[in-house]
Amino acid sequence: MRQRKIPTYPLADYSDGMTQTSDFFIGTFEGSIQQRPNRLTIHRHDYFELFVLDGKGEHFNDFEYYSIEAPSIVCVSPGQVHSWRGALEGPMICFTQDFVERYAPQGYSLLQHPFWFPAGMPPIMTVSQESGAEVRSLFAEMEREFTSRSLHSEHVLPLLLVALLFRIGRSYSSHDCRIGPSREVRLHREFLIALEQNFKAVTSVSSYAKLLRVTPEALSEAIKERTGKTAGELIRRRILLEAQRLLLHTSLTVSEIAYGLKFGDPSYFNRFFRRLTGKTPSDFRNHLASELCAQ
Repeated sequence: MRQRKIPTYPLADYSDGMTQTSDFFIGTFEGSIQQRPNRLTIHRHDYFELFVLDGKGEHFNDFEYYSIEAPSIVCVSPGQVHSWRGALEGPMICFTQDFVERYAPQGYSLLQHPFWFPAGMPPIMTVSQESGAEVRSLFAEMEREFTSRSLHSEHVLPLLLVALLFRIGRSYSSHDCRIGPSREVRLHREFLIALEQNFKAVTSVSSYAKLLRVTPEALSEAIKERTGKTAGELIRRRILLEAQRLLLHTSLTVSEIAYGLKFGDPSYFNRFFRRLTGKTPSDFRNHLASELCAQ
């Protein structure tokens, strides 16, 4: 039976004997799963996760299965519905945006790294053994700093994390030459982040353009250039994604989902969903649930 809601696990869930703070955790995938086996099944959270994994397995992230081969770096952004399966092990960190940026250099933003809310890129990348070893060495240094609780550790630890993120960014960028400082790329990711934060309340291209301080025409051109789709299509697709998440992973009724996504009338939600998928919400729920059970 589906759960009533998709569980959202707070970072503080790790605090019981696993970490002393509510904005940072460092440990191992296998250790966290041993103490928190609910992390293997469908869930989401409001903080950032980073893994360097060895072994053989899969990461399910928003209706896509990503194979994991050693070594793989996996980045999980807030809000993504995900789960794990297979024999996996390796270091992991969890952290809030405020933790990273608290003592970072002026002008630094966690979201400048393209692997958070990636624009059309998978949340996982396989790296060389050499690159994997370099990243793990930074993890180890962070763990030593965290456990030692030395003088100024609260300043040093975020700076080590920033260094780690830039190191991972080198590997990530090499997977896609399109990622770079171009205006279109920056505006595309800024739009995706704004969309993630506001999709339930803001539904027009002009409103997002105002949020991003560009004209609707400039926003539309950048999105079309990067994706081949209109900004309006991406807005509708984000609302659809949330609807699909709730249909598959919760027992909420179609009407409850419709009202939760700010549709004034469930019949309009049904037409919206069918226009984009070719199925009614109920048909989608039944079909995809039976497909996943058969795997």
